[in-house]
Amino acid sequence: DTSLVNTIEEMRAAYNEERKMWNTGGPVMAETVDFDVPYEGDKVPVRLLRPVKAEKLPVIFFMHGGGFVEGNNDTHSMAQRKLAAYSGCVVIGIDYSLAPEIKCVAVCHYVSEHADEYGIDPEKIGFAGDSGGANMAMGVCMCLRDEGFDVSKIKGNILYYGGYGLMSSISSYQHGGKWDGMSEADLSSPSCYIAPDVNRFDCPYFHIYANDLTHDVPPCFLVAAELDPLRDDSKLLYEILTNNGIQAEYHEYKGALHAFIHYSKVMDDAEDALRRGAHFFAHNCGLDPRNE
Repeated sequence: DTSLVNTIEEMRAAYNEERKMWNTGGPVMAETVDFDVPYEGDKVPVRLLRPVKAEKLPVIFFMHGGGFVEGNNDTHSMAQRKLAAYSGCVVIGIDYSLAPEIKCVAVCHYVSEHADEYGIDPEKIGFAGDSGGANMAMGVCMCLRDEGFDVSKIKGNILYYGGYGLMSSISSYQHGGKWDGMSEADLSSPSCYIAPDVNRFDCPYFHIYANDLTHDVPPCFLVAAELDPLRDDSKLLYEILTNNGIQAEYHEYKGALHAFIHYSKVMDDAEDALRRGAHFFAHNCGLDPRNE
């Protein structure tokens, strides 16, 4: 459908343009490297952000939000750089596209196998993401666990207002609309992630609650926005994890809408959420967190 493609292309162009101002300024990295990770005859673009000159740093793999349709490493540059600056760790942004969770798993394996080349510590990794990227961060972790990856190497997940599988909740009825891009229609079909003929409940790395969350789940830092229809997804995931003895923190920001971490230039709570998430991961890596 050419009209649909044009509409998506226009949406992406508008999203990219709107995000430009919010990503200017901010922390300056000691090193920024864009490179491609080979994947089944194709390639996945990634961006490495190193906050300080050091031979071996823990790494956070960042998966951007945007409803599985929009977003890239440029639209999420500020959030990525602030996580790197506050944690003192390398951040690797993954510019995924189709079959996103499989490509993100492939990037994790590739970078870990080339750890010396990229100056990262493969024994201390983590995942972060916002919105759809938070869903993907959890999905990638569960996928790695299920394929036999040593989960003790994953020191933390930093998850900003993700959707994890709730079909209805108090928050989904109370909040969201055309004004914030979180209307019922916006949330109804992740068709750019899951094929239309596939039941989302048959996708355990998308429907996170369908996973076994009783064991081998990395520590999770969960952020929710009070006025977000997805607020209760984070709340429920926190309750499930802590009831199963999994280390988790839950922070709900009052008066905040979905996607609020983009506005850290003017919103103290956005800055606080990024700083706290970075510190959570740094602490779990045995590092002294940074405040700059």
